[in-house]
Amino acid sequence: MLAERMRRVRASPIMELIKTTSGGNYLSFASGLPDPALFPLEELRSVTDEVLRTDGVGALQYGAAEGYAPLRQSVAAILRRRGLQATADHVLITTGSQQALDLAARALLNPGDRVIVESPTYLAALQVLESLEAEYRVVPMDADGMRSDALTPSVLNGSRLLYTLPNFQNPSGATMTLQRRREVAGKAAAAGVPVLEDDAYHDLRYEGEALPPVAALAENAHAIYTGTFSKVIAPGVRVGYLWAQPALVERLAQLKQITDLHAGSLTQRVVQAYLQAGHLEPGLERFRTAYARRRDVMLAALETHCSPWLTWNRPAGGMFIFARIKPRAAGTPLDAADLLARAMERGLVFVPGAAFHPDGSGSDTLRLNFVSAPEERIEAGIRILSEVLHEWS
Repeated sequence: MLAERMRRVRASPIMELIKTTSGGNYLSFASGLPDPALFPLEELRSVTDEVLRTDGVGALQYGAAEGYAPLRQSVAAILRRRGLQATADHVLITTGSQQALDLAARALLNPGDRVIVESPTYLAALQVLESLEAEYRVVPMDADGMRSDALTPSVLNGSRLLYTLPNFQNPSGATMTLQRRREVAGKAAAAGVPVLEDDAYHDLRYEGEALPPVAALAENAHAIYTGTFSKVIAPGVRVGYLWAQPALVERLAQLKQITDLHAGSLTQRVVQAYLQAGHLEPGLERFRTAYARRRDVMLAALETHCSPWLTWNRPAGGMFIFARIKPRAAGTPLDAADLLARAMERGLVFVPGAAFHPDGSGSDTLRLNFVSAPEERIEAGIRILSEVLHEWS
């Protein structure tokens, strides 16, 4: 009964894990959920009341597929500060950045087209590509992001898209260096391969200076950049954005029309009012302060309790620490899926890393979210993880 493409559509292992554990008393490092205690409830209540009082009819009516014009202008101003040449005509407002990825990929890819992806990479982006029947050309990563030296002519030639997450990558936490960004952008532009840049975590930086987007460095009219307000206001507003050249934005807006007509008129106005009221930076500071402390608590707990069995990264921002299980003495790595099963018996949940690796590797890796749990619970969870590792190894 289903279309052929549905053969490659699978449920997210993360969402399935969350569903499985939602009814139990679990300490979860699994999700990508921000801490709801930090949501700006009072600010959102105030601006929502103001929007309904002053523009209630517009907020409750259909709108333009491209998005609410004042919000497009505000997003363009944000993107100019990041280094992109942006006007409102470069901006499409989307229902979360996940829709931005989906629209871009659907517009550019035919079944069987080859997409260059990092390994590991964002699981939900892989789900989009799977649903479009794309094929992968996998490029390894290291602490400095996508390995630009692996972007050889044999990888680039014939590829239709290059997908990358340069800032605090999900799941690895790695940030691409400026030199790597230049090399990735230059090689992609020279080969005529559009870059699809996913920058969902841009504002969750806890140390170091912001780096220019790959899209700003690419001499390529078809570079696409995506972002979201989910991580810096609240996921429930479901407002993201996409930057591209105006002609492409126009075509993507036509595709969006047949997807959901437009992003929510009310939530777009709420986000615009939130920005105009000056709430974004104070809210960001709350997120950054809390999340930086929790990152440091998890890193310290890992060092204290898990160093005999794990290695891990130190992310400069974002939400995730990516760990690798050290091989056993016999040289056989532990499987993180088996480790999860044992951890769940103790009430701890994390995400095994294999699902993030499009080449089938990564069974010895795991992703740990450090933003959802309070600091004292992070310490307790890492101690449980160490006990499981000790017993098993």
